[in-house]
Amino acid sequence: MRDQHRPKQDLINEVTSLRKQVADLKEAMAARRRVEDALRQTEEQVRSLADTVPVGLCLFRPSGSPVVVNRPFARLLGYESPAELLRVGDVLGVFASREEEARVLSLVGQGQERVVGVIFRLKDATRQAFGVIGAVSGDPPIVALVVLERQPQPWRAPPLAALSAGWSDGTRSA
Repeated sequence: MRDQHRPKQDLINEVTSLRKQVADLKEAMAARRRVEDALRQTEEQVRSLADTVPVGLCLFRPSGSPVVVNRPFARLLGYESPAELLRVGDVLGVFASREEEARVLSLVGQGQERVVGVIFRLKDATRQAFGVIGAVSGDPPIVALVVLERQPQPWRAPPLAALSAGWSDGTRSA
């Protein structure tokens, strides 16, 4: 036994020091647990807020791939969950085309907050236009979009030749 030759007071001081270290560790563990619980509660509140707002929220990398989306955005595009949209959207994209993605991200990157007629690709591969509000934040830059509402498909006039043919052959009345 190596401690049997040490003075009694040294042993008492060492035990006292070890008890203090144990008490400090317990206090640090309790403080860490409180911080972790507060962080967990805050995360739950933020997730609840994001999933209960009546608009779609999404964050995109500058490359156009989605980082995070809320449940309303996933549902707008026909997906069951945000995780499903992220899996598919990372591969296929969520915009109707790469050109549309570049257009929207460029406009938002230039400071244009409101963009109308943003065309997204739905789960069933159809296209739908939405109005969005966007902003760029952070370093590296992340594009945040608030997807507001579906916009009606733009009305397309028939070609002028078809109209004039209808008038000239008497099939249209005044």
